Amino acid sequence: MISLRSRSPFAPSRLDKTLLVIVISGLCAGTLTACRESTSASNTAKSPAETSDSDPSLSSPPPPPSSAFLALLTPEQTARIKALGVPLVVPTAIPSEFVVEQVDVTSSDRFTGYQILYRDGDDRCFLIEYTSGGIGGIPKTANRLPLNLPILGQTTGYGLNYGHYVDPHLRAQFPQPELMSDWLPIDSGFYRLVGAAYTNNVLSPPQPCQDITPDVAVAILESSALITDEIQGDDSLPD
Repeated sequence: MISLRSRSPFAPSRLDKTLLVIVISGLCAGTLTACRESTSASNTAKSPAETSDSDPSLSSPPPPPSSAFLALLTPEQTARIKALGVPLVVPTAIPSEFVVEQVDVTSSDRFTGYQILYRDGDDRCFLIEYTSGGIGGIPKTANRLPLNLPILGQTTGYGLNYGHYVDPHLRAQFPQPELMSDWLPIDSGFYRLVGAAYTNNVLSPPQPCQDITPDVAVAILESSALITDEIQGDDSLPD
């Protein structure tokens, strides 16, 4: 999503070549044969352009790893969300081995929102949702953990709900244990984290999800940040 890339030159400069000749000359002072061999090698070395032609992989730097992006979102995925004109809220502490599996955006007369699905190699998943409206209450579950949310400027009142629904009718209808936070207000909308039962039911991923642990879910939620243009920055370099 938000790239922290920095540019660096990959091709040797004219100054680099000059320093190389000086170093070779110094090393050759003691051995004439080594000097001749080294000088010959430097004279026949290919130029950066020639090297790039023979090996296309050297013509440009490799793409940055996914870990170089904030919240593991690519710039394209970030742009899709920002095009909605709604706040971009993402976790900044994501367990290792997780990747963004998919990003869905919705824009209608009723509400605007997005979903970011994270998954690891063991098919553990969590979904970050944002919506501009249309939320309902969270039915009571067997367990609940409090949330300390710096992004909201408060430490009490909101929580993570997990386990089976307490209501027997809901439990019969949704027999799998739930994992979902309260809807958390941010700017002109609400966001939350949800687990495997909701994700499998709503998104129907090809490979069903498994839940992360409640403690991990709390840590992810408490790392949530509102990403602004000032935080995002850009790829331009100062003059």
